[in-house]
Amino acid sequence: MRWFMPRARRLPGIALLLAGVAFPVDAQTRGRDGTWFELQMGTGTGAVRNACGGCTTVTTAYGSASNIRVGRSVTPDVMVGLEIFAMHSATSSLALGLEELDAENAMISPIVMVYVGDDGFYVKGGAGLSRGTFTVIPEGQAPVTTTREGSGLTVGLGYDIDLAGGFGMSLNLGTYIMAIGDVRVDDLLVDDVIATVYEAGISVALW
Repeated sequence: MRWFMPRARRLPGIALLLAGVAFPVDAQTRGRDGTWFELQMGTGTGAVRNACGGCTTVTTAYGSASNIRVGRSVTPDVMVGLEIFAMHSATSSLALGLEELDAENAMISPIVMVYVGDDGFYVKGGAGLSRGTFTVIPEGQAPVTTTREGSGLTVGLGYDIDLAGGFGMSLNLGTYIMAIGDVRVDDLLVDDVIATVYEAGISVALW
């Protein structure tokens, strides 16, 4: 599955995120109780840094980020859940000198969210499985897609805003470190690719 937001929408998305932090909502108490669901689509933006074995520099690409989270409260301060995250970039490159790729970095992982203080601020951590899908479109030829799986780690923070009973929004900042492994591009093997994705977004949440 691919989610795409044109580059022109990146700055409005970031502006909306920063504006949300300043919302003077009186009922900014923790709304997540019992089973909860959170969805972010089309409002996230991210950057991916690709490093590899033997590479002396890293490459950076920008794209759209989305995630889905579902979980349950263990205590009023602790939530456990499952997160599916993906970032799509049409201008990614695994190493300097290689042509650009259409790439998607995805990760699925159990997560733990811990609320800090008395309002909606939380920190998040998790570890799981990662997947990289890279498509080369040679001129005049059919696209060639390479897929690799590996492991990943995620850390982040966020802020919940309870808008109404059972409905709210969450402001997210996160980092996803994904060890993809070896990827072959145009008959060139790129060793030990590690993608680090930085993501910011706004989610709607039901709890």
